[in-house]
Amino acid sequence: MAVHCGYLCREQCNVLGMPKKKTAKSSSSRPTILELAKLTSLSQGAVSRAINGQGGISDATRERILKAAREIGYQPNPSARNFKRGYTKRIGMILPNLANANYSELYEHLDLSAAAEGYSSILALAHQSAERERKLLLKFSAGEADGLVVNPVQGLVNLDIYQKLKAWKYPLLLLYVGHEDEFDSLGVDYSFSLRKAMEYLRDVGHTQVAYVGPSAANATPVGKHDQLITALQKVGMQYDAELSVFEVDASEAGEASFAQWRAMGKQPTAVVAYNDQTAISLSTECKRQGLSVPKDLSILGSDDITSAVALELSTLRVDREVMAKTVFQMLQNRIKNFESPIQLKKLRSEFLLRSSMGPARK
Repeated sequence: MAVHCGYLCREQCNVLGMPKKKTAKSSSSRPTILELAKLTSLSQGAVSRAINGQGGISDATRERILKAAREIGYQPNPSARNFKRGYTKRIGMILPNLANANYSELYEHLDLSAAAEGYSSILALAHQSAERERKLLLKFSAGEADGLVVNPVQGLVNLDIYQKLKAWKYPLLLLYVGHEDEFDSLGVDYSFSLRKAMEYLRDVGHTQVAYVGPSAANATPVGKHDQLITALQKVGMQYDAELSVFEVDASEAGEASFAQWRAMGKQPTAVVAYNDQTAISLSTECKRQGLSVPKDLSILGSDDITSAVALELSTLRVDREVMAKTVFQMLQNRIKNFESPIQLKKLRSEFLLRSSMGPARK
């Protein structure tokens, strides 16, 4: 049972104005070494030596210059050192981690899409650190890549930097999350596939479904949690908030969930997991407890990673090759024509029924 995959597209023509920060310069252009020198009341030579790690200045002066550089977002431009600006024919990608096989497979397809158009790619990992993501954003935009794809750290904590990059006319695409109509973004529409999955569970006797994954707030960038609740309402089922488990890492989701259910003296008959890794952890722990999947617990994952196929895990699938090609086309369009209309796209996912879902236990 599967639903064909396509994508939904919406374009917005308005490009929002950027709020200005009260710093030593306007956010409408990239900070220069001259502005940094004026801010610190030092010579351009001293600033250059501090930035490039050269001698001739004290440690205290160097630290003062570097602190000021961080505050205004100054980064040396490696392209300028080569007497050129712009096209490196490289694109960058910042991901939270590679623990999720979905990310590594997506990047591989993006690299192939870029190579087909004569581009190379650079991958960097934020490791869920807002500060690391911030540094990477500034580093990439300083000339290391012509444009950047970012799956943001939860909560869009570096929104001010995204806005600076836009003010500097640096191409940026947000993956799985958008911010109003301010940046190009590519997300996933789970509404249709989730409704199909919930219809199946309803038809085989389930009345309630629980969720296991990040908190409701942290789940919003992907939108899966909210879309699940909507899907359940549409098919006349109940969302089991009491037995849902939040704030768990994928690798520990099974153990944490069963510990919570054991303490409550009951467990759900069906669970929607945040991703396949979470679903696999639940399935592994279920079997360790001497229970059966799907007889005692029906499990639905998301991403359709390679191991999910091998384990016959029911899942919500997005074609990663299509996703990567769409990402590259959107970013390349922004690189070629920065003033073009903002692009907001969503790929439609499909429900794949496998052996991890079945009739509700009596």
